[in-house]
Amino acid sequence: MSLRGRATLRTGLVVSLFLIAALPLRAQARHDPPGPDGLPPTDPEHPWKLLSGTPRVDTLSFTLRDIIPVARRQFETDRWEIFTVDADRGEIVTRWKPMHHALLRLFMGHVSARCTLTMQPLGGDRTRMVFRADLASHRNLEGNPMLGPAKRAYAKAARDYVTEVRDCLSTPGKLSSLP
Repeated sequence: MSLRGRATLRTGLVVSLFLIAALPLRAQARHDPPGPDGLPPTDPEHPWKLLSGTPRVDTLSFTLRDIIPVARRQFETDRWEIFTVDADRGEIVTRWKPMHHALLRLFMGHVSARCTLTMQPLGGDRTRMVFRADLASHRNLEGNPMLGPAKRAYAKAARDYVTEVRDCLSTPGKLSSLP
């Protein structure tokens, strides 16, 4: 096959993949609006299948009262909408949001994610912080070829989130600028 023929074939393949990935977007537009937590409603024939991420546990040398506003603000900085904040229980939960990535959609279907952060005072100025992200899809995600890369991306995002919260708490100027 000539070089020009290979380029045309490659271009056709790429365009086909993009078209396939875009098809579910039109189908999703016909669904009802999402519920208050951001997860779109579903029918019994296509229930959401949830996959919980591995919890990331860290201990911070700050009080729960100091951490909650910083943790909330970091979620908002990372473009997550907050669903609930329960300072008494030490919990922040984001709304479900759709993940917009062509390969993710192609191999995993429509996937939504949410984050849950639970915090527990350990005494003194120490707090145990547990970060967990969940995925929701109409497809079974176990054994999916994209699950390994998705788990690695999640582990990095969880580390980065905790690092950002810790850095903000450790930098006096950043902490005083919080509302």
